[in-house]
Amino acid sequence: MSKPRYYSNIYWHFTGGPVSRDGGTVWHNYRALKEVEEHTELRSSKQAMGNLKNIIETQVLKATTTEKVAEEVETEKFCCVCDIPLSDLTYHRRYYGEYAIGFNSEKVHQNFHPVLYLDPFYARINHHNIIINPSRINIRDPIEAKLWDLIGIKKENPLINFLKITNFASDYGGSFYGEREWRCLENFSFARDEVEAIIVPKKEVKDIYQHLNKSGYNNISVMSWDLIENV
Repeated sequence: MSKPRYYSNIYWHFTGGPVSRDGGTVWHNYRALKEVEEHTELRSSKQAMGNLKNIIETQVLKATTTEKVAEEVETEKFCCVCDIPLSDLTYHRRYYGEYAIGFNSEKVHQNFHPVLYLDPFYARINHHNIIINPSRINIRDPIEAKLWDLIGIKKENPLINFLKITNFASDYGGSFYGEREWRCLENFSFARDEVEAIIVPKKEVKDIYQHLNKSGYNNISVMSWDLIENV
């Protein structure tokens, strides 16, 4: 039986994602992709290709990213992949670049957990109908209600690492929700046959094929964006 389009067999990691223009941490201050785009820039093609080749060669996706769930609560380091159907990757490409590696879904399910997207400022989040009003929260005042108190999760709870604060919007850039992110709180090691596909610009296809062969990979699909745009 075939799966619906929103349920993927391949989970993607993009290697050319945004870096801060001022040296700050990218994922600590934003609630939507368009906010990230306004304040960051994508890695160069050379950097993105280098990152991709390194992941292929070492067979490790390193946990290097953190996010702030609240002003004084930062996640542990994690690595991440996205559950995005092939034909929808063109939306993601704008914000993360043109280089990606796709992993087998069963391997991802064994090592990653899906993110819970939450907009606590405008939605009821428990049965007491408590709504967080950002204008009333003083992070320096311990008497004020905190996010993790209102949702019933202590800030020491590991589940904090899988919360993502975001807006919800009808356009892809107005939210993080379209990423359908999964996270792993340690370096993710994988076997060569657990890589399903690679995506690079058309001009890089020959180069990445050669690198895959040199690194001992067999029968890996390599796709260019020309193909994906016509799926």
